[in-house]
Amino acid sequence: MDELLFRYLRGQTTEEENRSVDAWRIRSADADRVLTGLGHLIEAGRAADLTVDPGDPPAAGRVIRRAEARRFRSPAHRSPGSNRFVHYGGWAAAAAVAGLALWNALADSHARVVNGTPASQEFITASGETAMVRLEDGSVIRLGPGSRLATAVASVSQDQSPGSFTRQVTLHGEAFFAIATNEEQPFRVTTAAGTAKVLGTRFHLAAQAGELAVVVVEGRVALDGPDQGVEVGAGQATRLVRGTPGPVTSAPPIEEVAGWMRGFLIFQDTPLDAAMHEVGEHYGIEVEIGEPALLERTLTMWFSSKSLEEVMTVVCGVIGASCSIGEGVVRIRAREEVES
Repeated sequence: MDELLFRYLRGQTTEEENRSVDAWRIRSADADRVLTGLGHLIEAGRAADLTVDPGDPPAAGRVIRRAEARRFRSPAHRSPGSNRFVHYGGWAAAAAVAGLALWNALADSHARVVNGTPASQEFITASGETAMVRLEDGSVIRLGPGSRLATAVASVSQDQSPGSFTRQVTLHGEAFFAIATNEEQPFRVTTAAGTAKVLGTRFHLAAQAGELAVVVVEGRVALDGPDQGVEVGAGQATRLVRGTPGPVTSAPPIEEVAGWMRGFLIFQDTPLDAAMHEVGEHYGIEVEIGEPALLERTLTMWFSSKSLEEVMTVVCGVIGASCSIGEGVVRIRAREEVES
């Protein structure tokens, strides 16, 4: 019922579902209070722009109760005079609550329904507005200003097995993609100027009339025009102009390509050392990883306009490490190493 009410508040329910909710509102004296509470949670999610990958979302009712107790809890406490982060769990739980709200309300969208099941969604941003879009396979997209993204949100084809995902979207405008890896099912972005094909990567894509430009941060992306194509890797950029590939060049910083990405960090199954290299560049600080075993960890999360301490609190909590921030350097150590 909670999931139905979330969709009802976002205008994504069928006529039959609307009748069901209306009947419940007549029967229940608490209906309006419950809907108001869910509406507040959705708005809190829209205001939040930090999340740890929450996995499968828990029941909304349980999250609402937790949100009341943990809303806007302060960052992890530190003992006086110490740089070490401690008590990660409470603050991370509050972040996860915001993450669930974002799961349910990442962007204003319109859904197309087939046999009572959402089959596609369209996300639209106005000038000066951005939106976060999360796909069924765990991929995350930050939609740029004045853009439109259409994406399938459920498997509706008879030849698709249960639990499979449609990894294809249509883009008009620009977006930054953090795509979950699936070597057996490449991800495709269709635009009027050509198609981008990826396996698992992070990249910025800008689609205008007759031109498709890509800047790759991680992984590889292939741009395909009507007759020709070009493939680029991490740290490279290129474009299709009226179907003709341009030269492959060194990628400029994402913030120069898309000013709306300034202050934004996003990782998708990113190796820890690569992620910490970006954190170091972003905050102008050196990051030391003290144990080789930690390099096997990966990160899937995003941050917007957060302090270095907030970022490292979440990161080190997720990977089970201890962090300290010193003069010009962040040190990451395994907890066993620190405690010994």
